[in-house]
Amino acid sequence: MKKILWGTIICLLLGTGIAFAEIVSTGEGLSKEAALAGAMRSAVEQYYGSYISSNTLVVDSQLKEDKIFSHSKGYITKYEIIKESKNDGNTYSVTISATVDNKQIKDDIDALTILRKVIGNPRILVAFSQEGEGTQALKNKNFVEEINNGIEEALTDRQYRVVDKTSSEKFAKQLAETHDINEKQNKAAAYGLKFNAEYTLLYSFSVKSGKVSRRQDGFDVVLPVKAKLIDNSRAQVITNKTIEVKGDGQTAESALERAGRTGGKEIIAPILEVLHKNWVDMQQNGALYTVVLDGLNDPEEIARFTDLFEKFPLVNTAKEVESGGGKTTFEATYKGKRDQLDRDVLRAAKELGWNITKVRAEDARSSWKKM
Repeated sequence: MKKILWGTIICLLLGTGIAFAEIVSTGEGLSKEAALAGAMRSAVEQYYGSYISSNTLVVDSQLKEDKIFSHSKGYITKYEIIKESKNDGNTYSVTISATVDNKQIKDDIDALTILRKVIGNPRILVAFSQEGEGTQALKNKNFVEEINNGIEEALTDRQYRVVDKTSSEKFAKQLAETHDINEKQNKAAAYGLKFNAEYTLLYSFSVKSGKVSRRQDGFDVVLPVKAKLIDNSRAQVITNKTIEVKGDGQTAESALERAGRTGGKEIIAPILEVLHKNWVDMQQNGALYTVVLDGLNDPEEIARFTDLFEKFPLVNTAKEVESGGGKTTFEATYKGKRDQLDRDVLRAAKELGWNITKVRAEDARSSWKKM
């Protein structure tokens, strides 16, 4: 069993904006390679301990072990062997002067601790979809507005962040130009991401399926209101709900508007139940992303990439799902955003000595070319 011998921190630059720390550390192992790996781990442990102490952060010990220390080599930008020796019992000792990437390890530690601070609520784009509506449904603009107001009021009362109405209205106009549901879904996701919204909520209604009846002193309205929640990062429908709302008023228009306001509020309850579960699950376990590497078909290289990539702090799981024709497709359950995923794909490639470039990215899928 190898034994880690703690070294001396020459210069630990915390909170100064300087990107690197110079650390002297020693490792011991059954081989020179094992001792060197131990020295690198020791250097990262020293930085980690100082950072945690100075920032009073708490990281789950298993995550720390699996995701930070096991990836020590990735945080060492360069090192110099100061001393090496063979000990009694056929063990080796190696002392190094290592340069640790302050920013990279800090970002990864912070990523692991963010859930312990606050999960927070996602940002939502709310928009009207004309899918399946007759022209008469569009005559009462106030009715559409009241549904929107009811939805936004219910969301903001529960402290969800909502994209401003001007942006949502622009999207609704764009959405009305197409009638293909898959295209709508993808457009909804793309537009939501444009405004940094994690979800898009599309609402609609059908006057044809509803009922407006006249009574002696006014009107009664019974109307189905539909809402579809889309996960923007994956362009995937999370839930689709329909409720029947009622309203009354002295005129048909006022009855519709009251029904709209009520319906907007009532449709949110079943939607949020699913949204909250999905959001918390994504924050804790990660969302599913697809990474395609063109120019990678060697089984050993595929295994090396998978093993290395899975060690990054924000990667929960990573696996090869398809290979052939010079391309390999991976699926990763990832706790961060797509730009962070791209960063880690590049980090893994760099450590393996690859030169890769991103060819295309859409929704939760990115394609890369290995040069």
